[in-house]
Amino acid sequence: MKVTLAMKPAARSFIPIEAESIVPKNFLDGTDLLVWRGNRELRLDEVFSVSVEGDADRAEDVEVVLSGETSRLKRVGEYMDGGRITILGNIGMHCGNFMSGGTIEVHGNADGWLGREMAGGTIVCRGDAADYCASGYRGGRKGMTGGTVEVFGRAGDFLAESIAGGTVTVHGNAGDMAGAEMRGGTLVVHGDCRRPGANMKEGSCYVYGTAQGMLPTFRKIGTVQHEGHTLIRFAGDIANRGKGNLFVKDYEYLD
Repeated sequence: MKVTLAMKPAARSFIPIEAESIVPKNFLDGTDLLVWRGNRELRLDEVFSVSVEGDADRAEDVEVVLSGETSRLKRVGEYMDGGRITILGNIGMHCGNFMSGGTIEVHGNADGWLGREMAGGTIVCRGDAADYCASGYRGGRKGMTGGTVEVFGRAGDFLAESIAGGTVTVHGNAGDMAGAEMRGGTLVVHGDCRRPGANMKEGSCYVYGTAQGMLPTFRKIGTVQHEGHTLIRFAGDIANRGKGNLFVKDYEYLD
């Protein structure tokens, strides 16, 4: 079953749309769904041109395809537990919140909190991901606990903050505090980042580029080979009696 949602042009296109109803399982009962634009509740067909091909009995057999000015859509795929969502452009904040299964593929860029506190499933972002990708929300104690996030562009600050499980891979650079407060899981940054692993307790963080502003509260262990890279291994963050592992190709301490 394929559900195609093409966003209609809107005069007040700056107003975000809360679209947590857009998850594959909800379309098993039809397309009579609601979204919010500001303080107005709207039918799905008031915001999108809707078309459906085929049918399905399980969420796993449903694909939702989003096109148009999708950067205004927030919370797409929230609590998603199966099926597939394909976003042909950019996507707004909180895509994949609390996701536990299925696949979300973003062909453009993703705004903040992509994969926030997700527990399973797969998110692929072909462009860049903004701040707090795969992290917890402000004040939360845990970020991502399971699943996979892969970003082919760069990521912003606080990537995988408080991650406790799963795997996050960024093929470009990341911003400040990548892997801060890590409690488990795996973070891989193919480019450079700043102050990685700050206050980490457990888990593994790999930086194939340069760890800029490297914190002095990590203990150097030696070198290891990982995926064809020779990396320097550090243990820490010892400021928090952490038992995490930080692997970097190169590093620069703070001035």
